Amino acid sequence: MPNNSQVLAKEEMQPETIDRIRNILMKDVLPEQEFNGLIKEYVDLADTSKELKPKQKERKSELLYKLSFHHGLKNGMWVKNLSYAKYSEALRKMRHDIVLEYSCKTSLELMLADRIVASYWRAMKYDAHMNRLIEKEDGGFSFDQLKVNVLKELNRGLEFANRQLHTNMILLKQLKQPPINIKVNAENAFIAKNQQINASNEAEPKNYEIIESK
Repeated sequence: MPNNSQVLAKEEMQPETIDRIRNILMKDVLPEQEFNGLIKEYVDLADTSKELKPKQKERKSELLYKLSFHHGLKNGMWVKNLSYAKYSEALRKMRHDIVLEYSCKTSLELMLADRIVASYWRAMKYDAHMNRLIEKEDGGFSFDQLKVNVLKELNRGLEFANRQLHTNMILLKQLKQPPINIKVNAENAFIAKNQQINASNEAEPKNYEIIESK
């Protein structure tokens, strides 16, 4: 059983321990200094003039994987690995086209581009599974309760994917839409959704003009 002095020592060390843990938790997972060190290590291993040993080749592949995913949001690596390797280039191309078309540069814009591709891809996969489940390749079809239940679940997933796709597309378009500048030359102006009311000078008789929206 600990004595009083041990308990007091433990209580005195507690704030320092908390600060140390806090610093560890708040520290970047991969600080820039450490990241630069990994780049230098990879460049050294990638030197074609050197013959690498098996462990060095393994380390080279490990570094390439780690460095690529470190900037996955910038280079599209996260989207490229959404599905199986045979689909990776198609996913990369879709993401590249969206980023190019909407000039996505900020992290938020790139995230939305990723989400658009992910939602679209999931919706298309649901559609493909449903169509193949409904109709066979020879044009025939059959139904039982199990197939009906599966189709219901696929349809729910399709609707959810479509909602996500629609939401993300609207958000990206709104982000890229230039702000609208409105200049009002009046002492009192009330601008509502469906109408605008302009008032003349206070010294003059009240003369309000209501402009209805078209």
